[in-house]
Amino acid sequence: MQVKKTNDIVAKNINALIYGPSGVGKTTLGSTLPDKTLIISLEAGLLSLMNHEIDYVEVDPTDKIGSLRRILIEATGSDYQTLFIDSLTEISQAFLDVARKEFSDARQTMLMYGLYNQYMTSFLKHTRDMEKNIFFTCLQKDDKDDIGRITHTPDMIGSISSKSPAYFDFVFALIIFEKEDEKVRAILTDTNDGYIAKDRSGKLDQYEKAHLGNIINKVFSKE
Repeated sequence: MQVKKTNDIVAKNINALIYGPSGVGKTTLGSTLPDKTLIISLEAGLLSLMNHEIDYVEVDPTDKIGSLRRILIEATGSDYQTLFIDSLTEISQAFLDVARKEFSDARQTMLMYGLYNQYMTSFLKHTRDMEKNIFFTCLQKDDKDDIGRITHTPDMIGSISSKSPAYFDFVFALIIFEKEDEKVRAILTDTNDGYIAKDRSGKLDQYEKAHLGNIINKVFSKE
């Protein structure tokens, strides 16, 4: 066997999930990525990027999963270093629609959700293992418990919503807060105040500027 040293491990690619409520500016974050970025859009909501020159492709709305798979296969062999996929919430719904066609009988609901979970798990593992920087956007889901505490999590269908952070090295919550009478966007990288977040590199501050290029530089830095 070949024994290695953990301090020789270096980051090669980033696999990140970015979630937040509608309108917070998740898609706009795509403009902060470096060159050789491809945006893969399932939501037809790229108007916020109209003043930027970024390559993008739109997933066929009549065959979302098939179209997405074909795009990812082509992207794998391309020179794009980063894929920005908008959004995982839409992908979740698309996989459920496929599973529902397999088990259309209402008595097969458990089988349908079981197949859906298999699809989503396989998909997340596949993208995680691509030799690219992968950034997913996702809507935010807010839940309140019996004593009024609110938790904020990625919005996907079923139990995969709570399990999905385990498939990413980075989970970021995009938030807006007031600072000196102005609204500031920031990326939360560590679980706090009901938000689920994580930074497996340990190189990021708890709150980072809403700029993915800066985050990539920090993660890949040797300091």
